[in-house]
Amino acid sequence: MSATFARRASISRAMEGETAKKARFEGRRAFVTGAGGFIGAATCRALAALGAEVTGVDLDPGARGRVERAGAGFAVADVADPAAVGAALDGAELVVHTAALVHEGTDMAEFVRVNVGGTANVLDAAAGAERVVHVSSVVVYGYDHPGEQDETAHLRVYGLPYIDTKAASDRLARRRGAVVIRPGDVYGPGGSQWILRPARMSLAGQLAVPATDGTMLPVYVDNLVDSILAGLERGAPGEAYTVWDGEPRTFEDHFTRVAEIAGGRPPRSVPRPLLTLAARAMGAGARLRGADPAFGAGAITFIDRRGTASAERARRELGWEPRVPYDEGMRLTAEWLRRAL
Repeated sequence: MSATFARRASISRAMEGETAKKARFEGRRAFVTGAGGFIGAATCRALAALGAEVTGVDLDPGARGRVERAGAGFAVADVADPAAVGAALDGAELVVHTAALVHEGTDMAEFVRVNVGGTANVLDAAAGAERVVHVSSVVVYGYDHPGEQDETAHLRVYGLPYIDTKAASDRLARRRGAVVIRPGDVYGPGGSQWILRPARMSLAGQLAVPATDGTMLPVYVDNLVDSILAGLERGAPGEAYTVWDGEPRTFEDHFTRVAEIAGGRPPRSVPRPLLTLAARAMGAGARLRGADPAFGAGAITFIDRRGTASAERARRELGWEPRVPYDEGMRLTAEWLRRAL
């Protein structure tokens, strides 16, 4: 078989696959919580492109424009309000739950209210839906295990509200029959946590990493959305699937790449105890000014991972493969980041 013929055959198969996928989603009533967020908006866009009748649900009325530009209708609802989310998801056939508090804050009660209580409310409201996908995170595997973990691993708690409530909502979603997707460190155009925030910190000369070569498990946002769609199609209710692009790298390498794009200062490598002291001092100063710290002590855990996680199950059972490799993902991200700064 010639290379040209092989390429044409590959393109033909891809087109056939997209046509079949569109047939499965076209006209379906799909609802996405947290639709104004990075992952939620990308999910709305993908579902709308496949012909689904999408409603994006978000707490913030100001998210309407972003959601509508993604091709979705818009509904305002706080997932922590059972009546509001019940009304917003009325008639749903497919539900993707992305809404969550995602930061290193310390108010455990608020994290429980939104991340755990909100998940319970969404699952209640979606009781009549054909399929629910809950977006979890690889943070549920913890950060200390030096090897590769998979979906059979015991979920960890750290005393950090985000990690602990993501683990709790993950268990709850599986127990209630949702398909759970556990993404790695999600980046791409529109991403704040691993792109815009470190870029701004590099420009301020504040970007630093622990001198322990923490491991990043990157997943480009479109690759994640592909896994969410596959979960809606083929995911087993009550089961979890880990997804990331399979190219581990250190956070120092990634942040250096971000800083180069931004034209900022590359990250400094600092012993973790000293970095923790600096973060605490930064946090105290920010609180005196009534502002949020650029980098809190709890954030250090998120960039000090020791091991990796297997995405083999998603490949085997969902037929998922990451389409966009890291270098291409960062090239696409750079175009957006330069405009955003």
